Amino acid sequence: MFAMEQISTRIRCATPTVAVLLLSLLGAFTGTHAQAQVQTRENRVETNLRLGAEAMRSGKAEEAEKYFREVIQLAPQLAEGYLDLGLAQLKQGKLEDAVASLQTALQHNAKAPGASMFLGIAYFQMNHLDQARAALQQEMDLNPQNSEALMWLGITELAAGNPEKAVGPLDKAAELSPKDINILDYRGRAHLLVSKDSYARMYALDPNSWRMHRLSAQIYAESNQHKEAIREYQAAIKLAPKQADLYEELGDECRKDGALDVAATAYKNELELTPHNGVALYDLGSVLVDQGKAQDGVPLLKEAVQIFAKPTVADYYLGRGLADLGLYGEAVDHLEKAAAAGPESEMALHSYYKLSQVYRKMHRPVDARNALARFQELQAQRSKQGAQQLADWKKMNTATLETPASPSDSPSPPDKAPPRDKP
Repeated sequence: MFAMEQISTRIRCATPTVAVLLLSLLGAFTGTHAQAQVQTRENRVETNLRLGAEAMRSGKAEEAEKYFREVIQLAPQLAEGYLDLGLAQLKQGKLEDAVASLQTALQHNAKAPGASMFLGIAYFQMNHLDQARAALQQEMDLNPQNSEALMWLGITELAAGNPEKAVGPLDKAAELSPKDINILDYRGRAHLLVSKDSYARMYALDPNSWRMHRLSAQIYAESNQHKEAIREYQAAIKLAPKQADLYEELGDECRKDGALDVAATAYKNELELTPHNGVALYDLGSVLVDQGKAQDGVPLLKEAVQIFAKPTVADYYLGRGLADLGLYGEAVDHLEKAAAAGPESEMALHSYYKLSQVYRKMHRPVDARNALARFQELQAQRSKQGAQQLADWKKMNTATLETPASPSDSPSPPDKAPPRDKP
């Protein structure tokens, strides 16, 4: 385990509370002699704390333990001394001693920073999971933003065989520390175990369920194995022909595989099952535009745009369809809305490219140049993101590219397929 990483960051060189505590302990003394004794003892405590911290940073936990033992002999009420002693013992694997020291620290100061967390870690390493959970929860009550304590609470639940209870604290820990690789690792394990459990229960309830076929399809889809995903979606549809979302997912996979006719049929079935569904209208309308059937696709996209009531990718496809029908003024309105909706998005890239074509056909050369310049600017920005990202995007989007009206007066088309985002 990596508890030592937290231990090394906990140790500090000085404790500002030492003087105040010693004065309270030695309040019965008066005069110069008493003050000298207090000062001497204070200096010894701070010196031992500093030497112990240095020893810990050097990986000499056994040596550090000696210094911290001297601290608690000089200042037996000092919670910091017991806390640092407990950390030194924890680092050496003296788990029972560490628990005793950390408990004493908490007795003297129930809010000692990190004491409950390290007590929980010690209990965890002793496999006392109930006590570990209680101690870590106490730390969370004191400091809800402690991502380390959240992580250890999640780890404890995983060890106890409760991945569903581990998900919550690990999700929260990842939110607080999104770049902590340990947190991300355990969070991934927790979600994977919960998923496996859900799928196992599904299979036990009905091994031939359409849901199992959809699960297989989704796994294939995530791996960009579109033909296999299509086969599984089709098997699911045979068992559940009234499930509209199956047709939508089938259509999406067919589209990625370049099978636009099959995609259009799937989307038609989706729309028949859910009339006036904005997403279904968009799905069918956009694939019809991709097929060059703008006359059929535009009415569907107009209805979808009305339903969404705000600029979306549906405006991009509607603009394309209207341009194909020669309705350039309307096309510009929708393409401009699509470009403005996501100024640096894939949708904007394609919208500006199409706008540059439409403006030329409308004899608006200045607007055409401006649209082309914006397109080229976005394309340059995206090229900087790296060839790997581009390759990954192409794997997921294999539909045909837009073709310029003529190579002599048109810019190079986008090197990616039209956007496939849902509205």
